[in-house]
Amino acid sequence: MDGSIPNEFVDEVRLRFDIVDIVSEYVQLKKSGRNYFGLCPFHSEKTPSFSVAQDKQIFHCFGCGEGGNVFSFIMKMDGLAFPEAVRELANRAGMTLPHVENSIVERQKIRKKDRLREASELASRFYQHHLQHPQPAGAAAREYLHKRGLSADVIERFALGFAPDKWDGLKLFLQKKGFKEQELIEAGLLTDKAYDRFRNRIIFPIWDQRGTVIAFGGRIMGDGMPKYLNSPETALFDKGRNLYALHLARETIRKEKRAIIFEGYMDVIAAHQASLTNAVASLGTSLTEAQARLLRNQAEEVVIVYDADAAGQAATWRGLQTLRQAGCLVKVGRLPLGQDPDDFIRARGGDVFRSEVIEKALLLVDYQLVSLTEKYNMDNDGDRIRCSEQVIDVLAAVQNTMERESYMEKAAEILRIPPGAIREELKKKAQQSIRSPFRPQTNNVNKTEIQTDPIQDKMAVQILALWSRFPSLVQRYASELSEDDFIEGLRPLFAEILKGGEAFSPARLYDLLPEGKHRQLLSTLLINEQYEENVAQKAVDDCVRRLKCVRIIRQRKELEAKMAVLDPASAKGEFSELSKKWHELRELEEILNKPREGGKSVG
Repeated sequence: MDGSIPNEFVDEVRLRFDIVDIVSEYVQLKKSGRNYFGLCPFHSEKTPSFSVAQDKQIFHCFGCGEGGNVFSFIMKMDGLAFPEAVRELANRAGMTLPHVENSIVERQKIRKKDRLREASELASRFYQHHLQHPQPAGAAAREYLHKRGLSADVIERFALGFAPDKWDGLKLFLQKKGFKEQELIEAGLLTDKAYDRFRNRIIFPIWDQRGTVIAFGGRIMGDGMPKYLNSPETALFDKGRNLYALHLARETIRKEKRAIIFEGYMDVIAAHQASLTNAVASLGTSLTEAQARLLRNQAEEVVIVYDADAAGQAATWRGLQTLRQAGCLVKVGRLPLGQDPDDFIRARGGDVFRSEVIEKALLLVDYQLVSLTEKYNMDNDGDRIRCSEQVIDVLAAVQNTMERESYMEKAAEILRIPPGAIREELKKKAQQSIRSPFRPQTNNVNKTEIQTDPIQDKMAVQILALWSRFPSLVQRYASELSEDDFIEGLRPLFAEILKGGEAFSPARLYDLLPEGKHRQLLSTLLINEQYEENVAQKAVDDCVRRLKCVRIIRQRKELEAKMAVLDPASAKGEFSELSKKWHELRELEEILNKPREGGKSVG
């Protein structure tokens, strides 16, 4: 934990938030027993293994091992350092951060992001102003948007703007607000040559999940190139980790349990105007794994609707693989050749789009088979062979046996061959996969690290975990332990707990633990722990006893090392004394190792 922020303030911020509410902004959670479960936002999975314990204010994923409290969740999701996460939540709670002496580097990093956010927000207002300005350029931009069928309401909802055809219009505006040229370059608002990046373009603000402007997209007015231009990646904007209009679509996506993903801004805006408010876009990039996880965490089903041209279909195929690997139920909405979603919705309306495109969307494998039949000429033997090779790849990826059998029948009709031939080819492919030395490894992130923890490590964390749940046990057992019973990284924490054990909670303990395996072990131990205090006392007693055994073993080895360098004849007295101590320790170890009724550790 960063010591520059007072612990009291960190605790107060943590108490202002319920971790379930924060996690729910990113993950769709369902209550099961005492905890909440959802699909993990940190790795791809189809069955929920991500658990949030509201009573302990911690989370843990049984699949990948990630765990922590509300601060660590925000840090992992938004790529923030600890002070930034505290500051972010404090701002959301309307709390004033106390004056802290951060390092120069940390202060610069925080100030830079604040300045980028402020510049981006002011730029958005600048562009909106110029769209609504009565000057000819603004009028032409408004006319263009109205011809595209956009209402004044949706223009305002999506904060659309216009960048005037000037090299330094935005630059001069922001410099008057106190921004330096280099800051504006770093914000992506100016080019490296320090002139306005967006000129004579309709402007589409890009937001993060909380609705903060982090970047822009611009469509040229007229015939210039490129047609669409996006902000470069900055300290605020990572295009592969954001989805256009997700903050506007999230509520409907969760309600309908379905997300629609388009390629372009105008597709999304047209959809929202037509009451299809569960639509988002992939920011003009090939869909990334991070974007796929964002969708999967909000929806049970994702319908991908890209343009019907060759480029759009190629992007669809790539996007399908990414969404499937992320564990999404994927469907494909098909458009008439030559149309994009915006064209279709404007021509035929949102209701027809929903009934003809969304409701009739094809499942992943159906779409792949249909696409392959359209790509190849089944009357040509060469095309049919090439098609069959790709069909086998598609079917091999189907995990469910019954589903694969059904698709084999369809594929046999398409390829005009017996189903048995397809079955044989699938067997060959499976055998090749088994023989391959390059088989992908299963997801086992950090599991080995936990399984191979030494006893001292695990018992120490178990004691700390139970003390955080039952602070009254601290004084009862603290006198039986010393700092030497804890590994070096945990000793300062042990000393601090002794000063104020009553102030500790599982969520706070997580912040105080060293980063790495100890934090993961803590969330693993506590996520399903439901002990009453008397049972916890027995568990602590067992852990303390085992730590004492570790201490004794260490002391016996030290004695053995001393005896090994002594001559029993010339140092008879010293050797005898050391031997006596060794046997006393051995007897004590045997006493401690005798079974005790009710002894139980967390793990």
